[in-house]
Amino acid sequence: MNRRLVLTIVLLLLGAAAFWLYRTNRPTTLARPLSDFVVEDTARVDRIFIADKEGRSIDLRRTPQGWTVNGRFMARQHEVGVLLRTFKRVEVRTPVPKSAEATVLKFMGAGAKKVEIYQGGRKPAKTWIVGHATKDHFGTYMLLENEKGRSSVPFVVGMTGFTGILNTRFHTELDIWRDNPVYRYKDLYQLAALEVEQPERRNNRYRAEQLEDGRVRLLDGNGGALPMDTVFVKGLFLPFQEFNYEYIERSLKPASRDSLLATAPNFILRTTERNGATATAKFWYMPYVGEEPEFGKPKPLHDNLRMRALIQDTLLVVVQRQYTDRILQPVEALMP
Repeated sequence: MNRRLVLTIVLLLLGAAAFWLYRTNRPTTLARPLSDFVVEDTARVDRIFIADKEGRSIDLRRTPQGWTVNGRFMARQHEVGVLLRTFKRVEVRTPVPKSAEATVLKFMGAGAKKVEIYQGGRKPAKTWIVGHATKDHFGTYMLLENEKGRSSVPFVVGMTGFTGILNTRFHTELDIWRDNPVYRYKDLYQLAALEVEQPERRNNRYRAEQLEDGRVRLLDGNGGALPMDTVFVKGLFLPFQEFNYEYIERSLKPASRDSLLATAPNFILRTTERNGATATAKFWYMPYVGEEPEFGKPKPLHDNLRMRALIQDTLLVVVQRQYTDRILQPVEALMP
């Protein structure tokens, strides 16, 4: 056989063997750092699943009506939007120094959250392991997992145009994620009437109506017409465009909650929609718990910032008085 041909065959065999050894002996993806955290097309994100070490989880899903949470409630669309912007604008600030890797991974193993990001498939397109904040609170430790595997190397991650930590955005408290409307009428025409009652007052009930032609009228508890300031009565309906509760009241013990609900409310508000649907909400003042007033000044009886309200039949929430003071005005305030 030609010596040159033999040499060529040997070189080819050696090359093939070297390539095989390279493919079989090189480090696996699991041992190599993954840093492509960014989700470029957030419009394709249709599910976000967040789980923590305590067993709590949040399942956000995109629907034609908007994002839902845990399949039970509408989600706060703004909060979901914050996550989507985070997915798109996230950036790696620096890798974790080799000397600190073990410590960072130990802390992440104890308290990190798992964030699965889906884009139409059964498996997540990317999974973020979101850990704790850096000491200077300018970054957050994260690991990335995708179809290639999970990186064993953490990174310090931040966001373009943002200074601070990102882990607080991935909370697992259902009350914070669920939407919080008390009243929400984008088209105020759909709200035909509202009736305000103060059980502890005489002549304590009145009704304000929006007629189909756009005019308003004010009625007493017996349906009799009252003189009114048209501007004030129309202004009574404006807060109903968007009136949200601040938080769900979870601080009361069961006995205290039952006692409150058994007490006559300070206000009862009944609304009637154009299609005939009705709803009732009850409101109670909250006791004043602020600082003692200066000597000689009376101590307020009630919290001047918040009230409790029972909405949706069974949901006890805390609302801000900047809304309730406008919609629960005494009838005299609406008259000339």
